[in-house]
This record gives sequence, C-alpha cells and structure tokens, in this order.
Amino acid sequence: MFDTLKKLKYGARVLLSRKQGEPETIDVAGRSTVIMHDGEGTPFVYLHSTLGEAFMWFPFYQTWAKQFRVLVPTHPGFGKSAGFEQIDTIEDMAFHYVELFDALGLDQVILGGVSLGGWIAAEFACRWPERVKKLWLAAAPGLWVDEVPLGNLFSIMHDRDQLRQLLFHDPNSYMARLVIDDKEDVDKMLNAYQSLTVLARLAWERPYDPKLAARLRRVQCPVLLIWGEEDRLVPPAYAEAYRRHLPQAEMKLIPKCGHLPMFEAEAAFVEAVVHFCKK
Repeated sequence: MFDTLKKLKYGARVLLSRKQGEPETIDVAGRSTVIMHDGEGTPFVYLHSTLGEAFMWFPFYQTWAKQFRVLVPTHPGFGKSAGFEQIDTIEDMAFHYVELFDALGLDQVILGGVSLGGWIAAEFACRWPERVKKLWLAAAPGLWVDEVPLGNLFSIMHDRDQLRQLLFHDPNSYMARLVIDDKEDVDKMLNAYQSLTVLARLAWERPYDPKLAARLRRVQCPVLLIWGEEDRLVPPAYAEAYRRHLPQAEMKLIPKCGHLPMFEAEAAFVEAVVHFCKK
C-alpha cells in the first residue's frame, strides 16, 4: 500500500493491515502516529477537524479511495496519536506532517482538511509548496476577519444544543443529533476534552496565525475553498479572505450546510473535492 518500505525514513514502521481502512501506528520522529489508508494512485491526505473524524473509516473516505490513495492520519494529541507535549503552535503541527510525509516517502500529495485540518494544510502549503500537488480547504480558520469574529467553541462545549446550532445548518437533523448526541458517554466526553485541550494549546490566546495571510502567496498549486453557506463557526467571510490571498483559488459554497460539510452535505462535499482533484 505504501509503495515500498525502502522509501521509509526516520525509522517509521508501516504494518499493512488486512482490513481496508483499519488504523495502524507508525513512528514519526519519536511520535507514535495513528493512520488509516486505502486505495491506489495519487496520494490524497485528509487532515481531520477538532471533531477527530479519524477514529473510523467513514464512507466519504472510501468514496475518495476509489479515485486516490487516501491517507487519514490522526493529529498528535488526538485519539491514540502521541506527541502532544511537542506541539505548542500550529507551526509544530505543520512540521509534524512534513516529517510524516518524509517517513512515508511521500514527495508530493493532494492535501486538504476540514476546520483545524484545513488550517494545518494551509500552513503546510506555505512552507513546503513544492510538496503539494493540489490544496483544498474546507471551513478553515487561520486568518482573521475583524468584521466577522470566529465562533467560540470553548464557551459552549458543555451545551450540546448550542454546539449543534453552532456547527450545523439544521441542528435538529438526524445527522446533527448523530454526531452530537445527548447520551452521557464517558469515553466520548474524555475524547472531546482531549481534542479541545489540543485546540486550546493551538488557539486559546489567538485563534489565527497573524503571519499566514502574508505567507499564502507562497502557495503555488491550484486551490479549492469549500464552505457551508451557513457556517456559524468559521463563516464564509473567511473563505473570501483566503481567496484574496490565493488569487488562483476557486470557491464553492454549499447551500443549507454548516461547519461540517463532510457530514451535513456529504455528497456535494465529496463530489466537489473529487471534481477539483481530478481536473
């Protein structure tokens, strides 16, 4: 699946699973990193949101895997991926991923992500533009728009109704209540606290990178900005802000969709990404 083990560097070990999409663990510069993968062809790396949607092989991953070699790593500090103590800034996340790509022998990839994952992808593409074949960002923070402040996830984390209202166009939909249910599940609560702890370290004092806007000119590849029209956490004004600094970018707004297009508008989201990446 990973071409040849001869290309692995820094002692990374890839244990090829028998089951498609099953999580595996590799060593990345001393950090145990969980990764799922399937498919063949051009490497396609998906960076997950703070929701942590790297704990299972979702249908949208499998749809992409029919077209690409899909890799879904879990960020340091999320789930069972180690290395949280080494992550203080969003830049640290970007450097983790260049070391992951080195370890897997990935010279160039299609790179994209949702929310926090999109922010990391943008930071990566600024620093190593030659390693990104195409870049897509969905609902990504990282910039700052004075007129439209970002939503405050931390202040409502205990209120599931408010969380659904912030993250979904229709907070009463089946999918909204499936993703954020009302059950008192200790494991889910602990995972949520863990994820928000990582996010707080990256964005508590300043939920954006003041240097990112000036650095976006370094991105050389085609770019897709894909946003839910009703995103209340990272409003579409942030897509417009990215486009001002990425003149080559095309933008797609998904109607009746909030902050999590991979769940609330899966078909439109997946189709838009595939269409862009296959051009």
